[in-house]
Amino acid sequence: MKVDAHPIIIDKHYTPGFYAELWALSPDTVVRWFQDTPGVLKLSNPTRKGKRQRVELRIPFSLAMQVYQERTR
Repeated sequence: MKVDAHPIIIDKHYTPGFYAELWALSPDTVVRWFQDTPGVLKLSNPTRKGKRQRVELRIPFSLAMQVYQERTR
């Protein structure tokens, strides 16, 4: 039995701060742009009672470039 090997494409993920610096925007703007976008990783740590949960985003580079082009046309 022959199995065809297909390359796995791994897209690097970066923080909102990375894109904010790259595009000269505030990190809060980048978070608003991507917080509900499919394909964005949302990382969170368990919280203590009464504390607000902190969610960190990791945005794939190809998705970021696509959204940036759409928003800056």
